[in-house]
Amino acid sequence: MATLVYLVHGDAPRAQQQLSYSILSALRHGLEGIEILLICDAPNQRPDLPVRHHILSAETTAAWADQNNTPLKRLRAAQLGLEVTGGNICLMATDTAFKAPPRQLFDLITAGGILVQDHDGWLAGRSDWDQVIDACRGTQLEPQVHAGAAMFDIGVLGLTPQDVNLLFHVEELAKSAEIKDQPSEIEQFAFSAAIELEARDVVYARDHVIHYDGYMRHVYHGRFDAMFPPGAPVNTALAHRLPAITEPPKPLPLKLRAKVFALRHRMGRATEFGYLAYLCAFAAPTAEGRDVWANIALDMMMRSSRSAAQIAQHLPRLAPGAIDDAGLRPATLARWRHFWAARGT
Repeated sequence: MATLVYLVHGDAPRAQQQLSYSILSALRHGLEGIEILLICDAPNQRPDLPVRHHILSAETTAAWADQNNTPLKRLRAAQLGLEVTGGNICLMATDTAFKAPPRQLFDLITAGGILVQDHDGWLAGRSDWDQVIDACRGTQLEPQVHAGAAMFDIGVLGLTPQDVNLLFHVEELAKSAEIKDQPSEIEQFAFSAAIELEARDVVYARDHVIHYDGYMRHVYHGRFDAMFPPGAPVNTALAHRLPAITEPPKPLPLKLRAKVFALRHRMGRATEFGYLAYLCAFAAPTAEGRDVWANIALDMMMRSSRSAAQIAQHLPRLAPGAIDDAGLRPATLARWRHFWAARGT
């Protein structure tokens, strides 16, 4: 039996909302010949969804969280999924949505190949890895850890029972002395490097699955807060009516205004888009829309090289003295307050 495998444990209300949408999107396209395995601790069971549960003990979840500071939860889920099912699996991140029948993913899994969500660039340009790359020069890891090393999006990971050797290499790489203390993207890198090490033929799931990230996660989460209230069961009979979630509209007058403002103030692309998001937030017809755009604006401003004073001047209704009156949700307000505090304002 081909199996979709999800992992949810700990205090995970957002992951549970994401799981609901991902599984409903799978149901919308049909589950013929597919089962779903949810690896979870006891509080995260989902009797309202068509899943088979594998319950993790408290000791197991504690051990997974303390692997010498090396986060290998997807690796552990992959190992456990293969062990429990004995067949081909697709390990799915919860922040995914199906665009096609899940069966088509398993048609892409072949001996000697590997299914991932997409190509995700290279180590080059990822500043967190500069020191690691330097540390690996002249060592046996240099062929895997270098600026030109490929990175793959492992939001979808298709595996066969014969892939245990690949998983062994993933763990070996992740725990190597040179990179084990690297906090960012270590598991993604270890999978990517192991795939390259074994010279696998890489196949992508991007035409079948959406893995939403970046600012789009705020768009999805804004919809989820209305669609999946905490603790409320999901009505799977309505899967055929599941709405597609797309980027909210950016009115042309606001785009033109942002472009002119950006040219006048010599903004980079991220700061310009953050300013556009700010304009869209306070033009949004709903409180939900305002909150989504305010989160997007913050994401962009976190990448901006502008000073806190400049950002506050550009976004006056989100500045420290005005933000309490912006009508934002508590979590969004907390994010902005943390941003201003970190910038010394």
